[in-house]
Amino acid sequence: MSKITLTLLGTTAGVPTKQRAHSAVHLRYSDAEEFCCLFDCGEGTQRQILFAGLNMMKLDHIFITHWHGDHCLGLPGVIDTMGFEGRQRPLTVHAPQAKKNVSKYRQLSVSMAKFRVLSQNVNPRGKKTQTIYETDRFRVVSVPVKHSIPAVAYAFIEKEKTVIDIRKAMQLGLPEEGPVYKELKEKKEVSIGGRRVLLEDVSHRQKGKKVVFSGDTELCDSLRQLVEGADLLVQDCTYFDDVGPDKPYMHASLPEVVEMVRQGGVGKTVLTHISRKYQDQQRLEKLVEKYPEMIVAEDLMEVSV
Repeated sequence: MSKITLTLLGTTAGVPTKQRAHSAVHLRYSDAEEFCCLFDCGEGTQRQILFAGLNMMKLDHIFITHWHGDHCLGLPGVIDTMGFEGRQRPLTVHAPQAKKNVSKYRQLSVSMAKFRVLSQNVNPRGKKTQTIYETDRFRVVSVPVKHSIPAVAYAFIEKEKTVIDIRKAMQLGLPEEGPVYKELKEKKEVSIGGRRVLLEDVSHRQKGKKVVFSGDTELCDSLRQLVEGADLLVQDCTYFDDVGPDKPYMHASLPEVVEMVRQGGVGKTVLTHISRKYQDQQRLEKLVEKYPEMIVAEDLMEVSV
């Protein structure tokens, strides 16, 4: 069975605190093979990776929501350390205006990195959902969102898969395990003991999991559409108070998020990008205790679906 594990590396808003580092989320997808990536890469991300016991060298993709410093200033350091560690395979950075800004940020220092850093532009305009990276197991999509500079939200969407009911297969004469199941999935049928067994007789289709990363944004139609049916949402919740329509800096507040996830049928929500004015974690947890599927993020917290 597949598993998606998120590690919240940094959970503060614009200014770091002693308890919270700048924004970054590590995703590990485990099924037949492992895939690891980052969503945002704020200052200090590589050190947070060390504290979390993760392997930076397994990262092949970094998805940046926008180019405010608290979401991207860790990128030069991550690239440089990968170079120190002898990395050779390419790293791809996906972001609005990636081709322009990745090059600019890499010029902040004389890097030791000799591997290729590829830049993939992501469209921050309009309302259209776009697939920006895809494999036979999953895809990553983006939508433009509403922030003070061009910004996007991302979703990691596992593809629907065929799941074999081993008990049912054994009742029809198949073994408990073995290469016959690979053949069955590829050819849709196998013969065993003179009996023909069809894939559809012993399997069902399983919907893939969906994880959404809002980045920094006011709540908007494109984000509402993206979060529909999500198993897990990592959501900008800079404000836990009802600050009303005149809140500054174009972020989300708790009352708005509660309404959005209720309407969108979201399974679990992690509230992050928390303003430094909220220093009492217990108070924040008390504010959401009546919403059992909501979690107030803390640095290095792990959440799985």
